[in-house]
Amino acid sequence: MIKARYSNIISPAIKTIFVLLIVIFLPRIITASEKTDTVYLKNGDRITGEVKRLEYGILFLKTSGLGTINIEFDRIKTFYAKERFTVLLASGLRFFGTIDTSGKEGHVILRVNDFRIPEPISEIVELYPVKNAFWKRLDGSVDLGYSYTKASTVSQLDFSGNLEYRVEKAFTRLKAGFTMTDQQDQDRIRKQDYTLSYRRTIKRKWFYAGAIGVQQNTELGVDYRYWGGPAIGNNLVNNNLHVLSGMAGLLIMTEGSIDDSITNSIEGLMQIDYRIFRFNKPDIDIRSSLSYYPSFTSWGRNRIEFDINAKLEIFHDFYFGLRLYDNYDSHPVDENAATNDWGITTSIGYSW
Repeated sequence: MIKARYSNIISPAIKTIFVLLIVIFLPRIITASEKTDTVYLKNGDRITGEVKRLEYGILFLKTSGLGTINIEFDRIKTFYAKERFTVLLASGLRFFGTIDTSGKEGHVILRVNDFRIPEPISEIVELYPVKNAFWKRLDGSVDLGYSYTKASTVSQLDFSGNLEYRVEKAFTRLKAGFTMTDQQDQDRIRKQDYTLSYRRTIKRKWFYAGAIGVQQNTELGVDYRYWGGPAIGNNLVNNNLHVLSGMAGLLIMTEGSIDDSITNSIEGLMQIDYRIFRFNKPDIDIRSSLSYYPSFTSWGRNRIEFDINAKLEIFHDFYFGLRLYDNYDSHPVDENAATNDWGITTSIGYSW
C-alpha cells in the first residue's frame, strides 16, 4: 500500500520535472562558448569569464575553472563585456548597449548606438544580457523537496520551477509549482499553481503586465481555477539593497469546486513584491509577495495569497530553499471547505 501511495504522489509531477530538467541542461550544452569578458579589480587582479548579470551591487561572472563567482561592485575598477545588455540605473533610466572599460576608477562606458556614456558602477541597479540566441536569454531555477513521516504515514512531494525569457524592454516568466500530500486513510491534498506572465517597461519605473494561470487547491475546495487579466505597476524602490514593486489590475476567473459547481467572476488585484539579497557568506536571497483579490461579482468575498521564499547558497549554483505560503478565501467555492491553507516546505534547488 505504501509503494502504491508513493507512485500516486509522483506520477502527476514526473512529466513537469522531466521537461524542466531538459530546459535547464540542454541550453547549457548547446551554448557553451569561449568566455572573453574581463573584470579589472582595484587590487590589480584581472578575471576573465562571461558576465551573466549585475544586481544588488554584485557582478555575476561565469568562469571556466571556478564556476560562477560573485564580485562586489566596490571591488571593481572597471570591466568589459561583449554582449548587448539591458542596463537599469538608480534614476529609473534604462539603456540598451554594450559595456566598455573606463579610465576612471569605479566607472564603465555604456556604448549606446553612437553614444559613449560614462557611468559609475554604483549607479547600475540591474544589468542583464540581451542575447541573440534564444537559449541564452533564459534564466531560472528549479526546487525539489520530499518528506515522509512513518509515525503519521504522511508523505509530501514539493516542486517549483521558474523560467524567465528577457528581451530589451520586457520579460516573460513561466512559474510552475505543486505540493501533494498523502496520508493513510485520508484524501490526497493537492495544491498546484501554473502561471505565464508578461511585463513590459513603459517609462522609467512604470510597467504594464498581463498574466494567465491555472490553480488547484483541494484544501480550499478548488478543483480548478482558470484566471487571466491585465495590470499596471511601479518599481517603488529599486537599488543595490532591495527591490519593492507594486501593481494593480483586474482578473477574469472561472472556478470549479470539489462538489462540481462552477463559478464565473471578476476580481480586483493589488499586489506588493519585495526582494532582498545578502551576499555576506553564505549568500541569502529572500523574495516575498502579498496579493489581495476583492471580488466584484461576489460582494464580501476576499482572497489573500502570501508567499515568502528564502534561498541559502550551498555551493556555486546550488542552494537550500525554505518556503512559507498562506492562502485565505473568505467564501470558498465549496461551502464545506476550509477558508485557510498554509504550509512550510524545504527543498534543494539549482539556479542558472
